[in-house]
Amino acid sequence: MFLSDVVVIACGGAAVNASEYSAEEQGIRLEKISKNRSTIPMGDADALRRGIEGNRIVIPFCILGGDLGIDLVKDVIRCARDTGSKVVSVFGIPMEFEKDRRERALRSLPEMVSLSDCSLVIDMQKTFDLNLGYNKGQRDWVQFLRMSDHMMMFSLTSICNYLETGPFFTVFEKNLYAFISHSDVLPANAVSSAWDSVLFDENPPLDSSVIMVGSRISSSEVEEIRNRVVMDHGVMPDVIKRSDPDDSKVIIFRAVRPF
Repeated sequence: MFLSDVVVIACGGAAVNASEYSAEEQGIRLEKISKNRSTIPMGDADALRRGIEGNRIVIPFCILGGDLGIDLVKDVIRCARDTGSKVVSVFGIPMEFEKDRRERALRSLPEMVSLSDCSLVIDMQKTFDLNLGYNKGQRDWVQFLRMSDHMMMFSLTSICNYLETGPFFTVFEKNLYAFISHSDVLPANAVSSAWDSVLFDENPPLDSSVIMVGSRISSSEVEEIRNRVVMDHGVMPDVIKRSDPDDSKVIIFRAVRPF
């Protein structure tokens, strides 16, 4: 069953590839715009408006770095504004070996953030280093791609669910957040391991942070997370529960100073 008034629009080939990971099973209402696989034809302004109209929240999702994806995001945001929808953008920053795409993504990000009500940004390089760091000598690129697609769709689902059920713009009150997902048998350890891997550039972080945890996590584990972050970093995070029961997985969002 899809959420009634939240739509994710994957823009560009990389985002469409990632979004095809079990999107229907995860309960996301998903539209796609790319050269080869689209549910909304490229360049069809009327079809784009039909896909967006009537939704309270529009989530443009794009792995930045390609000119096509960036242009598509601008079209989606412009249309969402025209129809009165709020815009919560989810952007990926490419890996360091894609030097030109990564630099282009970072250059385009300030404009993309300025157009959105809230932007959530994930650095794919930091994700790779954190989640495959246990096996640095034998990192598996195919394994990473599978893990990355799964993690991205899991995070998008969690964001969509909270947009539907929680006071999103009260909790996510800042304009720009960096985020990352990580797992550990002890969720407080997952938070500690991932805390410094969230940020995608040198912009100084703000004090605001949000940590999404599984629905079955205990009150004592929530307190352990809060106490650990306060003691180690001097920040009191908002800890909110997702709808899924995976109590080993955390998603950390740290507010970043706008550009």
